[in-house]
Amino acid sequence: MKIVRKKRNLWLICLLVIAGTFLISSCVYGLPKKEPLSYKALKNEYEIGGLLVDAEKGEIHLTGRVVNHKGWVQFLFYASGYKWLKEESAIVIDADLSSLQTALALLDWKLWQRLWEKRSRDEDIKVTLNWENGNNILATKLLKKANDIRFSDLIFVGSPYFDEAVLGGGFSGPCSRCPLFTLEEKALRKQFTRPSGKSGYFLDENLMPPKGTYLKITIKLPDKIDG
Repeated sequence: MKIVRKKRNLWLICLLVIAGTFLISSCVYGLPKKEPLSYKALKNEYEIGGLLVDAEKGEIHLTGRVVNHKGWVQFLFYASGYKWLKEESAIVIDADLSSLQTALALLDWKLWQRLWEKRSRDEDIKVTLNWENGNNILATKLLKKANDIRFSDLIFVGSPYFDEAVLGGGFSGPCSRCPLFTLEEKALRKQFTRPSGKSGYFLDENLMPPKGTYLKITIKLPDKIDG
């Protein structure tokens, strides 16, 4: 009889453990998961590879995620394309560089051409970030000593010399040791140097959102320019 009772007790314990595990699992999986932010296109907006373009307001709406919130970075934002820049950026946006280029050109072709050809770096393009709890801030505010920072310093918009090879699929597989890759990086890093002689900047970790934070990003272009 004692052996039978012990077996029954063991079975009861096992059943209680299984039931408890099931209840805990149900509670965990039942919790709402934190999903990436997204935009829904309205009637006056165009969707281009994860970006929304509002032609009437001259705005580009996109989303991104913080991957680095302190220290030095070359750019604040990274759009998939020139892969070696990803590790030197703070926020990875949910769109590739080709889509961003198309969105900029759609809003103002002349402005986009000047940015792409590096003939101008001082256009009054405003970039604002919004994330949970109502936080809203100009992108340049997240940088230390950023008085000379312009839009082309916040994100690399491409190069007329290397885009065809990099964005057009000219490289097949990893090419970190290819001669063109080395030439590309060396040439572009010279272009990253601002008139002040500085390249890149330090993030203000007191204002930067925590690593992993999802953001809504708005790029506001100025009025169209002539010439």
